[in-house]
Amino acid sequence: TTGNVGDAYKTDQKTIDGYTFKEVQGNATGTFTDQAQTVTYVYTKDPVAGGDVTAKYIDIDGNKISDDVVKTGNVGESYTTDQKTIDGYTFKEVQGSATGTFIDQAQTVIYVYTKDPVAGGDVTAKYVDTDGNKISDDVVQTGNVGDAYKTKQKTIEGYTFKEVQGSATGTFIDQAHTVTYVYTKDPVAGGDVTAKYVDTDGNKISDDVVTTGNVGDAYKTEQKSIDGYTFKEVQGNASG
Repeated sequence: TTGNVGDAYKTDQKTIDGYTFKEVQGNATGTFTDQAQTVTYVYTKDPVAGGDVTAKYIDIDGNKISDDVVKTGNVGESYTTDQKTIDGYTFKEVQGSATGTFIDQAQTVIYVYTKDPVAGGDVTAKYVDTDGNKISDDVVQTGNVGDAYKTKQKTIEGYTFKEVQGSATGTFIDQAHTVTYVYTKDPVAGGDVTAKYVDTDGNKISDDVVTTGNVGDAYKTEQKSIDGYTFKEVQGNASG
């Protein structure tokens, strides 16, 4: 504003978008002097809502393990996020700025945790014959829930592997489970069974009949019809 010494002057308070008037420094109105004068209008900047800052809590596989925490504020204001204590998990690292200032865009801070090991139920491998009889020592494996396990088929003398009941491989869970290896007993040659045919004096009156088989197999002998003789008795087990 210009004028002659002694003339009146008047300055104006402006309306400025995004700002609120605070105070005027100097004389808003007055008269011109022989020296330059300054009148200063001071404004405060209106707050501008910043983008949300979201703190996420996940395990190393990216699974959510706790509720998000959302912080709000105005652009330029400071924010702070917190590392949580989460049962069953151990903090590993933070991705993003745990503290900072709000900007005009949303921001994300990610807290990453590792799952604490949990003891799983034992895995017991049993070795039995087809009748369920134990034929070798059990093998017990221990581990944490989620760990892998692997059981083994044994070589057992006198037996041949038939089948496995249950999961031979898998992962430990929170309960005990059993894997059963079933074997069939290998055949063992049995002693011959000889049927003899004699008279009451012990004299041979017909050819012997020899039956062969494996231990445990059934046998059966036969009573012959022999001309001139009548059957009297059998000595020993006719079948067995």
